[in-house]
Amino acid sequence: MFNFNDRLQELRANIVSLVLLLSATIIGFVWISIGIYHWLSLCLGAVWGPIVLGLIYFIPIIIFAFIKAFARPALPQAPSRNDQADATVVNMSKAFESLSGRSPFLAASAAIIAGVLATRFPALLTVFTQVLAAYAEDAKMRAANESAHASPHASPHAAQQTTASSDSQK
Repeated sequence: MFNFNDRLQELRANIVSLVLLLSATIIGFVWISIGIYHWLSLCLGAVWGPIVLGLIYFIPIIIFAFIKAFARPALPQAPSRNDQADATVVNMSKAFESLSGRSPFLAASAAIIAGVLATRFPALLTVFTQVLAAYAEDAKMRAANESAHASPHASPHAAQQTTASSDSQK
């Protein structure tokens, strides 16, 4: 069973550890920068030392710009995730429309289950919508069969009643 309190405690512990790691990294970079600043100031002077240190900090940005400038564009891929999501939404809306003649509780339950599946188990969402559409189609076919079978049964029964009443009149 899903224990919300344990998940919340785990999330809190992860956030605290990430904040401590980030703060230790920043403090380390500050002390390294102070050391490099003093060393460059002694070697290059009070003017050129800070300039070279500033240029050192631009090295990652320059590397990133070169990578972006000379990198190949990505190859076209299969249909994007948004297209799949749009198709799933269309399928779900069709399935919910087919449930419109059923109880509102059934439609609301199906929507809740579909929402949970969409957030937790997206691969199962398509299967669920197919099962839901098959159920709705089956329910419509049953209703059509019941109405088709109900009218022939009703007419012979009514015919027997009318025959019995006509016999009593004779």
